[in-house]
Amino acid sequence: MPDYIRWLRGRIGPRKTILAYATALIRDADGRLLFQRRTDFDWWGLPGGIVELGETFRDCAVREAEEETGLHVEPQRLIGVYASPEWDFQYPTGDEVQQFTVAIECRVIGGQLQADGHESTLSQFFPLNDPPTPCPPWYTAMIRDLKNKSHPYFDPPIITSATDSFLWPLREAVGAGRIILMSAGAVIQDTQGRVLLGLRSDTHTWGLPAGLMELGETPAGTLVREAYEELQLRIRPTQLVGVFTGPRMFHTYPDGNQVQLAATLFRAEIVEGTPIPDGTETLAADWFDLATLPPMPPRHHWMLQVALVHPEGGRFE
Repeated sequence: MPDYIRWLRGRIGPRKTILAYATALIRDADGRLLFQRRTDFDWWGLPGGIVELGETFRDCAVREAEEETGLHVEPQRLIGVYASPEWDFQYPTGDEVQQFTVAIECRVIGGQLQADGHESTLSQFFPLNDPPTPCPPWYTAMIRDLKNKSHPYFDPPIITSATDSFLWPLREAVGAGRIILMSAGAVIQDTQGRVLLGLRSDTHTWGLPAGLMELGETPAGTLVREAYEELQLRIRPTQLVGVFTGPRMFHTYPDGNQVQLAATLFRAEIVEGTPIPDGTETLAADWFDLATLPPMPPRHHWMLQVALVHPEGGRFE
């Protein structure tokens, strides 16, 4: 069991929580996709696993591929982020999970194919149009999106109430130690190209509209909820700019609680409303010219620059 999940489960038990995963979609020279026969479940799956503290999604995909298959891989393309509650599952141990899985297409650059004998008993390449069965629905969705070669997939908005947040009981169980939490943010620009920023009450810095994901939500749903709660805006996520985690996404809140954010960044458009800050979490909101941005948290500034430099989206780290 990975160190982070062992530490986390030792404090929260089997209760449902959101965990960050990276899945490697590894293809051979003939375009076939690598599957594994799992030991913990009676199904065929794709190589991958839980992100460790300090890892990026890229790091996790590379590490899991080598550990589980013996192959050295190079991540190439973001296939999508799969975090809908329809993909929830329970481990044979009873641990419940809402997964936040980043699927990355990879190519083989070395190593020798062999099952690890621990998490899988067999590793084998299959044609995309003839995958093995049984295969869980989230892997089927990843295969679908791999074949489509379209923009990276994201689940449509599903929103839950933050009133009964799972985050407070989680903090009570783990204390102030660093945990990996999922978040969603948006780059929203007006017709003049200016970007919408909000002034945070906790840090008194300007940042992108963003918030933490709740159980039962999708990242797009988190963004839609947060934009309405904090800015009275109804928005529509239109593009997955990218998904980011790792040391660059470390943050310590004013109360001392530490996180590693697993952040989904979208482009979004306003459907209805004008920015009106709630006065509680967001003290002010304004449109800023890209040449005269105010001081921002480094991670927000970096993600904004990624969005501007890569208008095609589909970035991952």
